[in-house]
Amino acid sequence: MIRVYPTLLNTFSLFLHEKTNSEGNLMVDLQEMLDRINRVPRPTTEAQQKGIDFEKAITTGANEEKFSEYVIEKTRALLPPRYKTQVYTETRYKDCLIYGYVDILGNNKAIDLKSTRVYTGPKFEYNHQNLYLLGLQNYGIKTLDYVITDFSEVYVESYHIDSYNFSELYKEIDAFSDFVNSHRKQIRDKKLFVAEDDHSQLSLF
Repeated sequence: MIRVYPTLLNTFSLFLHEKTNSEGNLMVDLQEMLDRINRVPRPTTEAQQKGIDFEKAITTGANEEKFSEYVIEKTRALLPPRYKTQVYTETRYKDCLIYGYVDILGNNKAIDLKSTRVYTGPKFEYNHQNLYLLGLQNYGIKTLDYVITDFSEVYVESYHIDSYNFSELYKEIDAFSDFVNSHRKQIRDKKLFVAEDDHSQLSLF
């Protein structure tokens, strides 16, 4: 069985569909894909660090003065009055176990905080974090909201398990599984593979 997290699947989606940047270069080539699978260390970009700092500011108040008061207040207004942060969840599809941590969980809703330089929606319609809905439904949670900021405004994308079509994500998981199996000799991260009889799971709470 292959154990994989949504960010890696999202990276694979860029590789699979040969997405290019503004200069026409591949965003993820074969070597980059293998490096991501093998967890080769990468420096945190300025944009990534800003997103990390923003999430901490929202949930803990740390250095919130670095951000617009309007954005901070509007984002917090979209959160449940009481919530847990970084909640583990997992689901299984064929030979893949998809796992990860939900940013915020409360009031029968999961919330993921996102930041972006420029927002054009829907941005997260095919994000593999939507698979969290499959794991969380056992706990009565059926909605995943992306609360997104470009640091000037705040936007929301909401996905509900009863109306969301997972078929495109499933196709990409199938393709990822084929990719891993065909490049197995080049994969050094043994955490990617788990025994079929390993039913261990961290508690949701």
